[in-house]
Formats: sequence, C-alpha cells, structure tokens
Amino acid sequence: MIVKLLGILDIVVGICFWLFGLFHIIPSSFIFILGLFLLGKGIVFLAGFSVASILDILFGIIILTGASFAFPKIIVILVSMFIVQKGIFSLMG
Repeated sequence: MIVKLLGILDIVVGICFWLFGLFHIIPSSFIFILGLFLLGKGIVFLAGFSVASILDILFGIIILTGASFAFPKIIVILVSMFIVQKGIFSLMG
C-alpha cells in the first residue's frame, strides 16, 4: 500500500516539475516542497542501498535547484520522465 502511495506521489512530482520547467505554471515554492519530499524520501530509503534511492536524492537536489535556477528543457524532461516512470513501476509491482 505504501509503495503505491509513494508511486502516485512520484508521478505527481514528475508531472509538476515538467509543468514548472517547461511552462512555469506552478509556483516555485510548491516545486521546492516537492523537491524536499523527494530528497527526504531518498534519504529515508537510502539504508537499503538501492539505486532508486540514490537517484531520488540526486533528482531531489535537481528539483530543489530547479526551483531557483532555470535548467535546460532536456534536463527537465529527462528528470520528469524518469520520476514518472519510477512511479508507474511502483504502481505495477
């Protein structure tokens, strides 16, 4: 149950970061909170030494800095697609 909830939240984070990075229609403060969530989730699950947790930390940092600085669109698209894909895989399992 918790894996599916975290998967749905990953999908929301990915879509919101995509909308923010490409269209700037979501407030940067909300994106900052989503980045903190992703970073915190990665740190909590880091004890399992999974690659997904390390990538959560990396992408959380990217989202946190993306709330303040503009990233190239390709970076935004790749990060968003990976987070959404990870969320979809969490729902499938």
